[in-house]
Amino acid sequence: MGAFNPGPCEAGLSTKEMDNLLLLAEVHDIGKVGLPDHILRKNESLTKEEEEEMKRHCEAGYRIARCSPGLTQVAELILQHHEWWDGRGYPQGLKGEEIHLLSRILVIADAYETITAVRPGKKVMSAEEVITELKQGAGTRFDPHLVEIFLKMLQEENGDIFP
Repeated sequence: MGAFNPGPCEAGLSTKEMDNLLLLAEVHDIGKVGLPDHILRKNESLTKEEEEEMKRHCEAGYRIARCSPGLTQVAELILQHHEWWDGRGYPQGLKGEEIHLLSRILVIADAYETITAVRPGKKVMSAEEVITELKQGAGTRFDPHLVEIFLKMLQEENGDIFP
């Protein structure tokens, strides 16, 4: 399974929006720079307190980007990159189209990267399991229309690996 790299046409993005999406993909977790190593490297589930500390990385990243020439155009997108389509995300509890399009695209691509990443002790998912995982998140975590576009692009890119 290759890395997801949408062209401007597939998602209806302008060249500027595509540039911002690519920048966002590179820096969306910049706020994690302030998190302690024991949280970042922890292999088991985080405690409630550690989860709360981890959730603050969106706001920290937003503040860093607001003060960094070259990143100001993605600051708001960084703040929104853990918002969910159904409103259960964080930090603002935004819902649906209140969430910027580029942040809605990133959350799908980021989830795809996470579930397909090869890591020690982690079972590699089949293409069908990846599709199921993304479809299950459509309408809750993810914009359902964007999931459809993403899956169509994966199928075009990977052929019969993705039925």
